Amino acid sequence: MDDLDPLRRDAIRLLSTAVATDRMSIEQFETRLVQVRQAPNRATLDAIVADVLPSGPYPMAHEVTRSFPIPSHLAPVEPAELLRIRTVLGSSKRAGSWTVPYRLELRAVLGEITIDLRDAVFGSDVLDIDIEAKFGSITLIVPAGAQVENECEEKLSSSSHSVRSARGATPLGLLIRLTGRVVMSSLEIKEKRRTGEEEEPSAWRRLLGGGDQ
Repeated sequence: MDDLDPLRRDAIRLLSTAVATDRMSIEQFETRLVQVRQAPNRATLDAIVADVLPSGPYPMAHEVTRSFPIPSHLAPVEPAELLRIRTVLGSSKRAGSWTVPYRLELRAVLGEITIDLRDAVFGSDVLDIDIEAKFGSITLIVPAGAQVENECEEKLSSSSHSVRSARGATPLGLLIRLTGRVVMSSLEIKEKRRTGEEEEPSAWRRLLGGGDQ
């Protein structure tokens, strides 16, 4: 994990709150989100959010009420630091619209886990996933255009990365890093477009600044 990752998350929370409290426009939010991703050091991050630092009490993002719904791709969320999903002699699946934590731990023993991230909401442009599979299978469905780095140790196992459904997709700037051990198991990574993506940029693409402006 990058040493700046916790600071980037804090910066994203500040920017999300600024949008929710009408202290920043959507366009400014998207521009600064890109700057936060690319910031090389703490001083740069501090400069990006200097004008939105709280100077006194004000409502946090989840306390703000509006006369109209906040678009899903801008809904301020507070992702969990860690989510553990474990299955033994069974199966587990996570899909649909859900808030992705900063780090996932997947454990499958004589069972199977399916994680579908296509319609998920991300609070960061980096997701770390730690995998441990023994005599099981793990399927990871990622949004088209995401970058996946698979550094899992494999023993008597198989892994695959399918991009057939994501050909021609615009890069999102979303990095998914896989680490851990896969023993006598299978690991499948599938890049897929979400339903209706061609008509409207998806939540994670707009949030990470990867959609068409």
